[in-house]
Amino acid sequence: MIERIKQADLKELERIAAETRKKMVETVSKRGGHLASSLGTVELTIALLKVFDLPQDKIIWDVGHQSYAYKMLTDRGEKFDTLRTFGGISGFPKISESEYDFFGTGHGGTSISAGLGMREAMRTRGNRSKVISVIGDGAITSGLALEAMNNVDRFGRNTITILNDNEMFISTSVGALSKWFSRKLSGQKYSSARAEIKQLISKLPPIFHGDKIVEIIRKTINSSKSLLTPGILFEGFGYQYVGPIDGHNIEELVETLNDLKPNSEPVLLHIHTMKGKGYKFAEENPRKFHGIAPFDIKTGEMKKPSSPSFTGYLTDYLPRLFRRHSNLVAITAAMPDGTGLWKLQETFPSRVYDVGMSEGHAVTFASGLAAGGLRPVVAIYSTFLQRAFDNIVHDVALQNLPVTFLIDRAGLVGEDGATHHGLFDLSYCRMIPNMTVMAPRDESEMARMIEFSLTLKTPVAIRYPRGSGSGKRASNRLVPLKNCSGEMLLEGKSKIMIVGIGITSVFAMKAAEMLKKENIFPFVYDLKFVKPLPEELFMLIKKHGITHIVTVEDGIAAGGAGSAVLEELSSRKMTLNCTILGVRDNFSTHGTQAELRKAEGIDAESIAEAVKVL
Repeated sequence: MIERIKQADLKELERIAAETRKKMVETVSKRGGHLASSLGTVELTIALLKVFDLPQDKIIWDVGHQSYAYKMLTDRGEKFDTLRTFGGISGFPKISESEYDFFGTGHGGTSISAGLGMREAMRTRGNRSKVISVIGDGAITSGLALEAMNNVDRFGRNTITILNDNEMFISTSVGALSKWFSRKLSGQKYSSARAEIKQLISKLPPIFHGDKIVEIIRKTINSSKSLLTPGILFEGFGYQYVGPIDGHNIEELVETLNDLKPNSEPVLLHIHTMKGKGYKFAEENPRKFHGIAPFDIKTGEMKKPSSPSFTGYLTDYLPRLFRRHSNLVAITAAMPDGTGLWKLQETFPSRVYDVGMSEGHAVTFASGLAAGGLRPVVAIYSTFLQRAFDNIVHDVALQNLPVTFLIDRAGLVGEDGATHHGLFDLSYCRMIPNMTVMAPRDESEMARMIEFSLTLKTPVAIRYPRGSGSGKRASNRLVPLKNCSGEMLLEGKSKIMIVGIGITSVFAMKAAEMLKKENIFPFVYDLKFVKPLPEELFMLIKKHGITHIVTVEDGIAAGGAGSAVLEELSSRKMTLNCTILGVRDNFSTHGTQAELRKAEGIDAESIAEAVKVL
């Protein structure tokens, strides 16, 4: 396909763009995925493949959900229908998947840093090829991107950064930078000025068409464009700023990239694109089609209505909670929709803070709010909260500030795969002093845990999974948990106890039902608290003479809930046979949650088998 693009004329390139969009919509309608962002980068992808020489030149896609067209048009066109399926291709760039995936991305803001490092490595080997970083969907506002740009002047030779400005970050764009980029008038003025100047030159006598007048005009445009565009910011970092240009005009993209290719100085090309371009429903509702489940192409509606989820329950519960507690505030990092805060944001706009794609800032901002007397609730996906680990340790826990962390998408998230699994939160939260760590097994219990967190004057982490809950709802006034205790879910008749944490307690009960048919009757205990561990658990172990214990968690086994139980048993000098079930020393892959839980040995069948082995 790359060779076809190289040889194609403009009409053929536009035909390829149409074919690519059609196949992308068809595949995502069956598999689900990040559609809107990738629809917006089709022409850009084609232009990049037309102009640059891969794999000698390198392209790094920031926030890898822009890269579906790239996957199709490099070496994965025939495999694209396996997108995000178990054993199929990933929804994000992945080094092990293709020689054309030069850097794995799934978290925003990494492309410029990685590009500078890659280009420096190439320089030390005498390689003059280009590194192109494509950054968009709000990632330019992340701290990491700004840190990287601060080094462009030193390491940026032979790099091109493409700012894909679609005026639409994952949710509504926030912050000074996004407002700056959204000033369409500036781009229109600049584009109009360029067009008028070109038209004027064409009417001048041939004597004025030489290099000298072109250079004078170029300098005039460069000196004035900073007044009309965001270019002055990037020029300050050491970039040559070019644009903004139409990111859907293949001819202009190819012409511009060909002009930039010989330039050894760092360049930032600013393009304007439309998120969802080419598919009516995605254009009309890009937020809905940012990441979507399988849908009907003709109507744009999801084929199977989503079952009630933990996040969906939060959407309805949090406004009720905020009405009762006037000192509560909520913080999210560019994802009020994904974390269920959108209704709260509409109801109490002055009490919900969306800080953009800046998780570290979100946490430290929350610590400042807490130090100032408010009660912050920070809602961030588990995989993204990892980016704020130091802020949690230094700015929240060390100062013992009452911040409640709602850790969404904890555990194996499914089709988004390794970059988005929330495998580490139990381990990295429970190791931090002053933290209380909880995991609910249903939505109502999650709400009770949030209520309980508000009675504490210390940091609290509550982690819950992606996807469907039990459908269990509660009344407006919930009874908070009274203390750090778990719950015996099933009284057994053997000396074996299965200890679940949160959602895995549900799997444990299903395993017990299976074992019952084989006349094996284990105890089943829901830990609820990973830190502090319930004292009740160890009393029950002694009371019932438990000799074998199986712990099950939806996360990395190292340092998690099972490790916590084992450490406490050791400190109490209690000798038991212990089996820890959890994700082993790997990042897991992509597939349905059911497939992944089975592969990692934490589903009901695997738990039952572990008990039978004991």
